[in-house]
Amino acid sequence: MRVDPTNHPQYQNILAVSAAVLAAERDVDKSILALSNLVATTIEQYADAKLPAHMAQSALTKLAQALSVNVEGRRLLGEAHLEYGRTAKVLGATPDDWGPNWPCYTTEEAAKPKPSPLRRVA
Repeated sequence: MRVDPTNHPQYQNILAVSAAVLAAERDVDKSILALSNLVATTIEQYADAKLPAHMAQSALTKLAQALSVNVEGRRLLGEAHLEYGRTAKVLGATPDDWGPNWPCYTTEEAAKPKPSPLRRVA
């Protein structure tokens, strides 16, 4: 039985935390993409300017470290997201109960039919 999530006592809290988590995940991904683009642009432009490869090495080493830190941050943020899900479950808020209103669903996930439970045949 679906419940009306708007009646949940921590509804606004769950939505606020969810929005912040999803925004942080998007921002980390944007940062990884921006750093990757900077690495590629640096290599391309140094080559186009016919500069020796070693001239960019120090900057590329620092960018590689920055990328590594961002990728590790992305992993940790994913783990934190799971912790928030556990907290929501303790509060009685679950994706199954909230259905497509679950704040972490994308439109595609909400539209996916849930598999029916297996039934044991005697």
